[in-house]
Amino acid sequence: TSGVTTGTGSSAWAAVATSPRPAGSPRCRASASSGIIEIAACHSAHTSAAKTQGGHVYMWGQCRGQSVLLPHLTHFSCTDDVFACFATPAVTWRLLSVEPDDHLTVAESLKREFDNPDTADLTFLVDGKYIYAHKVLLKIRCEHFRSSLEDNEGNVVEMSEFSYPVYRAFLEYLYTDSISLSPEEAVGLLDLATFYRENRLKKLCQQTIKQGICEENAIALLSAAVKYDAQDLEEFCFRFCINHLTVVTQTSGFAEMDHDLLKNFISKASRVGAFKN
Repeated sequence: TSGVTTGTGSSAWAAVATSPRPAGSPRCRASASSGIIEIAACHSAHTSAAKTQGGHVYMWGQCRGQSVLLPHLTHFSCTDDVFACFATPAVTWRLLSVEPDDHLTVAESLKREFDNPDTADLTFLVDGKYIYAHKVLLKIRCEHFRSSLEDNEGNVVEMSEFSYPVYRAFLEYLYTDSISLSPEEAVGLLDLATFYRENRLKKLCQQTIKQGICEENAIALLSAAVKYDAQDLEEFCFRFCINHLTVVTQTSGFAEMDHDLLKNFISKASRVGAFKN
């Protein structure tokens, strides 16, 4: 036998040979009374297995370097476990079928419809560029739109308070519950999230901004965190500045630091022992 051989039914004879059989040695015989309902073999592993109507699973052939000439009763409940445990390497005797799944989840469907002019009923004009959206989704996802779009029968909304990348990222977030902006652009989105009181978006922005902190921009990010009341980001930036105090205090950002922010920074740094000799 080569490859994988399988059989079903209670036949008078059922034999699977997957390894060289010594001269005169008997083949495995399964009589009708045995009730064999499944039998399989893998040539590459030289391992065979059979299952009876009573649920007993037998194996023979190569088993971890040893030759088992006669069917040996195992503790398994299916033939698949024989090949998973005893075959080297572990294999499956069943044919695998991989079919494409064209079904989209609700989240995937919403993500695909973002900025789709074919289905949108609302258009945002930002920096001369259009962003297509759906009123009902915006009302569901955002308190600001729930009130601002209530009596708005227009189909085009002009937006000048925020840049195109920031506002597009905001609308995309409403469809996907995630953001895809650089740490630098995320500061602008943090401003928007604060303005629209989107607390979850603020958290996502803070996580993104943290990834881009360095000695040169640490003070600027600290200032933004204080301005937009992003307490988690503020604490993160402060700790970063304390851990890199020598380099941070020599940057232009520190030299141009707001007086009140500098005063608070020095006071807080002193309390945590940053200036101890």
